[in-house]
Amino acid sequence: MLKILTLTWQGCSHLTRLYPTLTNALDEIEYEWWIKDNGSTDKSVDTIKSWNDDNVHVLAHPNNVDSFALGCNRLFKLCEPKDDDLILLLNNDVIFNDKHSLRRMIKIMQDQSVGVVGAKLTYTGTNKLQHAGVVFDPKHSMPIHYRANEIDDNEASKNREFQAITGAVFLTRAHLYKNICTTNKSGLAGQDESLIWAFDDTCACLAIKYNMDKRIIYCGQTNISHDESASLKKNPVNRLFMNQNANIVKEKWGKKYQLDLPLYTKNPNYLLYKG
Repeated sequence: MLKILTLTWQGCSHLTRLYPTLTNALDEIEYEWWIKDNGSTDKSVDTIKSWNDDNVHVLAHPNNVDSFALGCNRLFKLCEPKDDDLILLLNNDVIFNDKHSLRRMIKIMQDQSVGVVGAKLTYTGTNKLQHAGVVFDPKHSMPIHYRANEIDDNEASKNREFQAITGAVFLTRAHLYKNICTTNKSGLAGQDESLIWAFDDTCACLAIKYNMDKRIIYCGQTNISHDESASLKKNPVNRLFMNQNANIVKEKWGKKYQLDLPLYTKNPNYLLYKG
């Protein structure tokens, strides 16, 4: 079973655009889509209910206070996954442009050495890369999107291993997700809730890689578009906590992650994944 977790705020237009492309990509895949609406006033909840889709469940939360990590953890508990269920974190501002991308990601997850699979993402309506993996820049010792804003090409279409991938399209297993952090103040297992709207996805990958000894794989054979941080552009709360979150990343993981940007830029075949 694939359990899809999506957070949304004032995202009715994005959800309406995403829905038909996602259902097309999910053809013949057993799934449930769990959506947490954070107090939207744009009729998002009514729109979701109007689909009359038994596979789609909506949680009408009264406000937009929860962070990304806490919101996803709430949905994770609500959807009651089995340990071997697949968990897909999915932003609402994504478009699936084919029927093959999710299947290719799921196929990689069948490799038991793999803990997370991410996707090649291009900016909506362009052939520019939004995400081709996450690398750690020696200049700031922090994670950045590899090749962001560069033109998509054959190199970006190769499956590769990274230390992290973005949370916009983030595939893992339930038993791995619930062990990312088991000491959250909310009492919920899952992502580290001390991170507020930044680097939560990076830290989740680092926990799965270094604490659980699983590989983080970028699937370059996907055709998925992404607006990038649509909700945060309306309410850029992440900027308020950027420095705080950066300090948490460095404190918790700085002695473990490798400053690997030069390794990828110097060798286009670095850490290719062949399954």
